[in-house]
Amino acid sequence: MRKRFIPILLLAALLLGLVPSASAAEHQFPAIYAAVTLPDGVYDPVLTPDNLQANEAFIQSKGGSVASWAADFTARGILLQAYDDTNDRMLVITALKDVDGEQLFDINAHDSAVRAKYRVSHGASGAYSVLGYRYDSVSWKNFAKIGRFLQLRYSYRLGNEVVRRGYQRRTVRNGHTITVDMQVFGRQLGAKDNTALNKVFDTFTFTQVLPLPPLPISLDESATAPVETSKAGFTMKGKTKPEATLEAVLISFTNSAQKVFKTTANKAGNYSLPIELPAQDVYVMTLTVQAPGFDDLSRSYNIRYQEGLIPVQITSAPGLTLSGDEVILSGITEEAGVRATLHVNGETTSKNVARDGSFSFTVPTVQEGSYDIRLVLSKKNLQDRIFQYNPLKTLSQEAREELLRQSALSPSYQELSQNPDAYDGKMLQFSGTLVGKDNLTDSWVLRVATAKTDSGFSDVLLFVSEAEPAQALNTAVRAYGTMAGMNNGQTEDGQEEILPRLALSLLATQE
Repeated sequence: MRKRFIPILLLAALLLGLVPSASAAEHQFPAIYAAVTLPDGVYDPVLTPDNLQANEAFIQSKGGSVASWAADFTARGILLQAYDDTNDRMLVITALKDVDGEQLFDINAHDSAVRAKYRVSHGASGAYSVLGYRYDSVSWKNFAKIGRFLQLRYSYRLGNEVVRRGYQRRTVRNGHTITVDMQVFGRQLGAKDNTALNKVFDTFTFTQVLPLPPLPISLDESATAPVETSKAGFTMKGKTKPEATLEAVLISFTNSAQKVFKTTANKAGNYSLPIELPAQDVYVMTLTVQAPGFDDLSRSYNIRYQEGLIPVQITSAPGLTLSGDEVILSGITEEAGVRATLHVNGETTSKNVARDGSFSFTVPTVQEGSYDIRLVLSKKNLQDRIFQYNPLKTLSQEAREELLRQSALSPSYQELSQNPDAYDGKMLQFSGTLVGKDNLTDSWVLRVATAKTDSGFSDVLLFVSEAEPAQALNTAVRAYGTMAGMNNGQTEDGQEEILPRLALSLLATQE
């Protein structure tokens, strides 16, 4: 009886919750000296950099490979990625040794001004907005055992499409930007999602807090070196460590001649450093900031000085390929009274540059194909500045079909046959069966039957295509094309055959 008594007590303790469940697993993150415990029975699978190979089947079911996911985990600093498919959630914990990690190391060691600046970086014009994040709630909270974390609510976009929403907790500690991210897919965020995040975050601990190493001097520039200028000088201004020394070395690309400019920040850390450009040239300038007890900070600048030049900095421009329905072309110039003119595929728009020197154009890019985009900035007695872009818009078959579907008409076969002139040159769509495809010298003629009879098919349309379609005969299809009149031909037995003829835009397999 004595031997059975202890196991019975242990079982009772487990049932009452007095003994921790072995399945509530703790995950250690040695790189950042941290750990977290996930609740039992919620997340499956739980991926880490060390168990990707063991989860190969799951990764392949998501269309990936172990090698590609391992590379992605490394690039994004993923320590843990856990799936809660029941609630359309994914928990992701990341740690990146990024610029903030190197420059701040531990956000708790900095004053309120630094923390405020870090918080603002999550705003509408901050660094994270460039990555596709839009934060609608950003606030600091100082947790008793783990220090300060930003509490964040966001949506994440690729192009104009919201891919996911979520709640985050983010800090900078032990030389890393650490983020605990509860991602939600296919629905709006709710309070229950924040509760699910808190249930995990409440277990987050630091096993060790590293001492603050020597940090580089901070440098906040309110006026920096221009990339281009038509003036022989400029003044750099900003704030740094009080009484730090600043030295700018200006080197000519033409003859390697050097000029050195120095100043010292005042007791508040403010500085002003005038720079004189000896002659019209291209220069590289290195600014070095020094203060006792801090690592030196160096920044490099490329400067083009040319009289009569309209200095322009393009802040947003189209890339080689386009994905969205519009693209922004914008920039800024220090020259007053400039006129900006945009030419897009032969259409012209012109406007005066704003008083603050900024200009912006929204270019519609809904249509597929190549775009000829030419921006001209001009001012009397100055040289025009011309920027040329030739991006390409390529749609997926799904997007192309959706675009065609929105614009295509769907007359009945009888209506089209009786009134072909009413639809001439218009985009039409029909569902039917591919019953024939003939290879001519420079094109393919496809026969799509829109009706089926006891003896075969009827109500046939002819679609002319430059290439052979991938679909086999007798495949159910949706065909999109531009009406090009009635085709007069003959059947195999010599009978006259008059059929609607269309130039094919897209042939899609119908499920």
